[in-house]
Amino acid sequence: MSEQHNPEHVFNEKKRIGKLSQIRELVFGAQDGLLVPLGVVTSVAGAFNNNHFVIVAGISEALAGAFSMATGAYLSSQAEKQVHNAEIAKETSAILKYPNEEHEEMVLLFEKEGVSNDDAKKLTAILSKHNGSFTTTMIQKELGLDPEPPGTAMGDALYVGLSYLIAAIIPLAPYFFTSGFKAIVISMLATFAALFIIGFLKGKLASLPYIRSGLEVLLVGAGAGIGGYFLGTFLPKLLHLE
Repeated sequence: MSEQHNPEHVFNEKKRIGKLSQIRELVFGAQDGLLVPLGVVTSVAGAFNNNHFVIVAGISEALAGAFSMATGAYLSSQAEKQVHNAEIAKETSAILKYPNEEHEEMVLLFEKEGVSNDDAKKLTAILSKHNGSFTTTMIQKELGLDPEPPGTAMGDALYVGLSYLIAAIIPLAPYFFTSGFKAIVISMLATFAALFIIGFLKGKLASLPYIRSGLEVLLVGAGAGIGGYFLGTFLPKLLHLE
């Protein structure tokens, strides 16, 4: 039997999905790490035409943005896990306190999926003989939760923060080597290319059309970059800050 059709591969599926989730965090963190710094550096460059200001603003934003994204990912993941654990604890307690009512709910849940009443009762009776399997199935079907979800809050934070920080280097890097409108153009082109790749990868992960996904992210990035440049160019004039 080939490895592809080996039934035991099911034991590794959750681990594979966990890794896929981590890749997703990398993609989304990098996407934001390209878009936000691009808007910042182009607006500052358009306003002041001073590489020193651009670099200081870009580095400051990259560090602050990475920290904000990391802490946000950590706190949101932690809060989500705490809420899910509380709901799972309630459901586990209900199964122990009200077994008959929970069995009736299980039958209804099976019937909702198209299982006949007789088969739903048989499946529930079989599962009720194995408390662990019954509890897991009930949590998954009634709450829509996984008792052992992949990934961790700290892992999500690290992946999002690091990917944001690394991606932020791309729109900022040209200002270390050149200046003026040339630096702005190179920064935008490099960022647009990276955005297309990020969109392409996001489309692949989400099973969407790759090219379309890449172009959508690219268009959003183009709007952020061009908008930031014109904002930085015209806002000082409107506010008489020149």
